[in-house]
Amino acid sequence: MNRSVGVAVEGVPRSADKLYAYLLPEGASASVGCVVTVPFGRSDKPVRGVILGSPDDAVPESKLKTVHSVGECYLSEESLAIVRYLRDRYFCTYFEAARCLLPSGALGGGAKSVHSVVLTDESAASLYMEAHPDNRKHCDVLGYLLEEGEMTLKELLYVTGVSDSVVKTLAKKGLVSVEKIEVMRNPLKDRPVPETPPAVHLNEEQTAASQALISDLNSGRTHLLYGITGSGKTHVFISLIDAALKQGKQAVLMIPEISLTLQIVDRLYTHYSSSLAVLHSGLSLGERYDEWRRIRSGEARVVIGTRSAVFAPVAPSSLFIIDEEQEHTYKSEHSPRYHAREVAAFRAARGKGLLLLASATPSFESYYRAQKGIIGFETLTERFNGKPLPKVLISDLRRDMMSGTRSCIGRILGEELEQNLQRGEQAILFMNRRGYHSHITCADCSAVIKCPHCGIAMTYHSYNNRVVCNYCGYSTGYVSKCPTCGEKRLIYSGVGTQKAEEELHRLFPKIRVCRMDADTVGGKYTREGILNDFRDGKYDVLLGTQMITKGLDFPNVTLVGVLNADMSLYSSDFRAFEKTFSLLTQVVGRAGRAEKTGRAVVQTYSPSHYVLSYAFAQDYESFYREEMALRQSLLYPPYCDLCQFCFLAPSEEEAFRAAEDFSRAIRDAAEAHPNLPVRLILPKVTGVPLVGGKTRVRILMKCRDGREQRDLITSLLDSFRKDPRNRAVSVSADMNPVNIL
Repeated sequence: MNRSVGVAVEGVPRSADKLYAYLLPEGASASVGCVVTVPFGRSDKPVRGVILGSPDDAVPESKLKTVHSVGECYLSEESLAIVRYLRDRYFCTYFEAARCLLPSGALGGGAKSVHSVVLTDESAASLYMEAHPDNRKHCDVLGYLLEEGEMTLKELLYVTGVSDSVVKTLAKKGLVSVEKIEVMRNPLKDRPVPETPPAVHLNEEQTAASQALISDLNSGRTHLLYGITGSGKTHVFISLIDAALKQGKQAVLMIPEISLTLQIVDRLYTHYSSSLAVLHSGLSLGERYDEWRRIRSGEARVVIGTRSAVFAPVAPSSLFIIDEEQEHTYKSEHSPRYHAREVAAFRAARGKGLLLLASATPSFESYYRAQKGIIGFETLTERFNGKPLPKVLISDLRRDMMSGTRSCIGRILGEELEQNLQRGEQAILFMNRRGYHSHITCADCSAVIKCPHCGIAMTYHSYNNRVVCNYCGYSTGYVSKCPTCGEKRLIYSGVGTQKAEEELHRLFPKIRVCRMDADTVGGKYTREGILNDFRDGKYDVLLGTQMITKGLDFPNVTLVGVLNADMSLYSSDFRAFEKTFSLLTQVVGRAGRAEKTGRAVVQTYSPSHYVLSYAFAQDYESFYREEMALRQSLLYPPYCDLCQFCFLAPSEEEAFRAAEDFSRAIRDAAEAHPNLPVRLILPKVTGVPLVGGKTRVRILMKCRDGREQRDLITSLLDSFRKDPRNRAVSVSADMNPVNIL
């Protein structure tokens, strides 16, 4: 019997990554997909690993090290295919790829067990109680078990008030049995189970879209559902999920923000109750582990989650739905830098399932492919309730400034808020910057107070009187002296959500405001608590950052306010206009989603900018045509692929030296491979110039993504990492990033 196995080892650099050969212990049973602990390196330090197949190298068994311990097997045959896909496509290691598919807790933690107590013989228990009526503690325990049946030891001790020694005595007498059992932690266990699911009624457009998608459930294809805000895309989702379940399939619905799971879970739980599972980082480690097990066993047939739910252990032929598919949160910022859209498309194609992308503002890449007929295309052009889109009022901040208004709540927005308060209606206000003041500048030398670890402007937070980096979390006490020139004339300026909240209370003393940003949603249930309180009418205004701009549906919200529409408009990212259009379209669409008519007030210093004009009119097609003409002339995605290389070094000089060396290597490789055309955008410091105090420099490469191109990039990365001159420099590659650093 061949006892050698190939193990993906944790912590191995990409240049040394392979399936290392190990021997299984005598008598050990292990298969591909098992988590193991192995000795690694000269010191034989115990490290974690996963068995992924046969070793890459043929090594005599006499020279092999032995696996320390073998854990549970988590990965299926399909999982192994996904691991290979991730490693080949995203320049990561075997273990980094495998870790994506392991349940939270698999590498530490795991199943939860409790002790259960049950009667061994009811007749014997009754006879014992008759014979020993004075032994009250014994009789209480036996009486409860006769009445209730099996109970956990903890519950039994609580209701009877006895100690565990009493139960042990009864066990020795053979009257009860105490066993250790696993219990499932279910985050939805406290929700009431609906008696009958509400009926879903589709209009003509929804019916046509649903039927087209149902007919393709076993095709392995990708479809795009383009529907304006409020057009009832969720109704189509439910109809499609119902059809998939009737065919014995499972379904995964992905959403971009944890906060959005709360409303969609409420809605889908009424349809699928105990068949529904939730996967996102807001759950405890144990809850995520048990939800993963429920999905793998088939007990949970419908999954709702954020990006990582794309790796849920569903059957190969499952249905995948990605709502708000254009959102950047579907792309991982850490290795492997996967995009959930690409992984879901791979799984659907391989298992002959279906991937549905949905949005009111699709990514240009998805819309382009739909227009070309590469993927299916369905549209919803009318609001489901027949109500018109919200009326948009443009508030020119320049006029407010000239009239002497210095408040972040302009005249028009203030008047509309006053009307809402008088009518008892609610409003959502969007400010895409948390904190109180957004930057601190020295009046003498003009230096900006920056984070020493990231190099970006720090923000003043009034709730704790500290200066905080909103990027990495570094904070320091209140700054009164310029660290550059030593003068004490610092100017605290700019507006964040804390300042906006204070201003609302100043203008409307009786207003009830709930703020939702990264500073207020730290707790496990805080998001749900904030949104439930707002839905229940405990607040007049929901003020927040980007997490409130999409997916939320409150019937009493008739006013949406954008406090500064220009924040995302002017940046070096070629997608800046696309992202601004999407953000404004989504947030404006939160108003008037029920019976009451909605309106939106958008405050801006650029009221005539064409992006804003298209967004206010919710005219995606016209905006798409204008932007795509520009992208084609400048050769940007989707007319090419874009690879971003980042170099992290102790000094700016070292980072630029490494980036320039790598640029030369790319040019040399391009000359040797004329079938792989590339264009380089030369090295520059990133928008966040430091990471952990080290300088970060990036290169952009326009290319055609494909296996040969990725193999070439992999060889360049390996050569770079093996060069002794680059020992202090780290490099990463990201194909088609959603954010240009």
